[in-house]
Amino acid sequence: MPEPGAAAEAGWEPLSEDVRRTLEILLDGEAGEAGYRAQIPHTRMKAGCTCGCPSQYLLVGPGGVPAACAEPGAAPIVASRCLRSPDGGYVGEALLFADEGLMVSLEVCHWEDLGPLVPPLWQRLDPV
Repeated sequence: MPEPGAAAEAGWEPLSEDVRRTLEILLDGEAGEAGYRAQIPHTRMKAGCTCGCPSQYLLVGPGGVPAACAEPGAAPIVASRCLRSPDGGYVGEALLFADEGLMVSLEVCHWEDLGPLVPPLWQRLDPV
């Protein structure tokens, strides 16, 4: 018989290096992002959308770290960066979504006709 809570944990795994580094770059900036940066070591991931984009659902472990300060009704996107091709062309965006101060997904959207985006994604983030 499975342990209590095992079903809720099914499919969640530690952050890959690519996802961890992508989150660190997305959240490298404003002081308001410090609460989200503190969540990174306590976050697990599992495959997100089935459209072919390398998106991930995120789950911040309970009790690991408090929720970031978020204004009621705040926009769900807390950080974003443009994705560039190796030759510098725009290919899409990486968007970090949160709900009530907790990270919930990393969505990577790109132009469909460019083919799949292969990791490492963090190397393709525009530094601006």
